[in-house]
Amino acid sequence: MALQSVCGWDPNLSKELMPRNLCPFPVLKFANSPYILLSRHGFSDSTRYPEGPPPPEHGTTTLAFIYSGGVVAATDTRSSAGHLVCSPDSRKATLIHSHLLASTSGSAADCQLFGRALSRECRLYQLRNGYMPSVRGAAKMLSMMMMPFRGTKICAAVTLSGWDRNGPCICYVYNDGTRISSNVISVGSGSPYAYSVIDDGYRVDMEEEEARQLARRAVCHAGRRDAYSGGSVDVYWIREGGCERDPREDLVQLYEKLVQEETEKWGTNEMGKSKK
Repeated sequence: MALQSVCGWDPNLSKELMPRNLCPFPVLKFANSPYILLSRHGFSDSTRYPEGPPPPEHGTTTLAFIYSGGVVAATDTRSSAGHLVCSPDSRKATLIHSHLLASTSGSAADCQLFGRALSRECRLYQLRNGYMPSVRGAAKMLSMMMMPFRGTKICAAVTLSGWDRNGPCICYVYNDGTRISSNVISVGSGSPYAYSVIDDGYRVDMEEEEARQLARRAVCHAGRRDAYSGGSVDVYWIREGGCERDPREDLVQLYEKLVQEETEKWGTNEMGKSKK
């Protein structure tokens, strides 16, 4: 064939390479790890990690809670791998359908994969039954998708925030198939700091502006104290009419604004000392 001639592919290539290596160029040896491949070609002389570096740690801050008008969800935007910041402005929430939002924590690839799979299954459910599944139904579908991967290196924790026929609902699904439903859920390395802020000011009958301030403040303080969280804050609203997103705010500027407001209100600085 013409393409074979251009590429220089030899159909009589040694058969012992073909089952393990479908590349027509015998000088390129595929390996299970890119670090092994690079070391074979002299790009790395490190002997500390012969099989490559250890798996990177994952960190994030996501939260969701129910208020009087629906559900508010908030996330930071920092993507990290170990001690490295991969991206300061990633989006950690995926719209499954018009009334269901998935905020994710864990491996970005795993979370995107399961988010797309859940979106597809919800659409198929709607085509078969004429209506979208409930939030708990979608959580059960996602749990069944993740359960076969129990015990593997899959890393995905998904918080489903939505509005269905029963009203607002929040469900948490872990990669081993665990499902939890609650009025307040926070996930990620910054969740202890977020919980400390939410527990101090949360009420189910909160109004929209009060819920907005609480969500922003919780993510802001988590990003301030947690090294793996930061960047900006995204706030989402899931109401009876659908899902909306507030403009993104930088966490550093937001923190300075909150400190200034606290100083003017209570006469103290960020360390709790009296203002002179």
